[in-house]
Amino acid sequence: MGDLYLRVVARLKGNLPELFPAAQKRFQGQPPTRCFWEGDRVEVWDADDFGPWDTLRWQTVRVLRYRQHKPDGTVCQAFWLTGFPPRQLSSRSLFCLVQSRWEVENQGFNDAKNRYGLEHICHHHANSLLLVWLITCLALTVEHLYHLRYLHRGTHPVRSAIELVCLFRLSLASPPHLDSS
Repeated sequence: MGDLYLRVVARLKGNLPELFPAAQKRFQGQPPTRCFWEGDRVEVWDADDFGPWDTLRWQTVRVLRYRQHKPDGTVCQAFWLTGFPPRQLSSRSLFCLVQSRWEVENQGFNDAKNRYGLEHICHHHANSLLLVWLITCLALTVEHLYHLRYLHRGTHPVRSAIELVCLFRLSLASPPHLDSS
């Protein structure tokens, strides 16, 4: 567990050049730790004794590999790493958790693309990071306006929606230049 006491579940790929090959090597040729049906037949390999990399301040890293057999014969597999101990989150629960992550991500991207015309965003690009922060600030501002309008607190008068929009636009304008002559 990290400094903030938050648990992590992250996809393990070639992004960790020591851990990924070590997990592949260990699970290759081993029978699955567990098999179950979760809509499809699922095989999982689970081990919680991998060593952390240099900058990770965990005692050990847990790696889950799953192989999901679809009815049409296709096989999906992936590796995941987590800080959840097995006694707190079983292999099956961890599999369900990572599957729900895909569902949310795919549904969100699909919705954004098909309903709102947004294409895939390269989220590590500098402009993408800036846009995420600006959109977050806009969302916080809209939430604040909602609170001012519908959750009347304080001594200010209750304002109409158009008054809030006008105040918002005025607050975005440059301050007037005062002529000191």
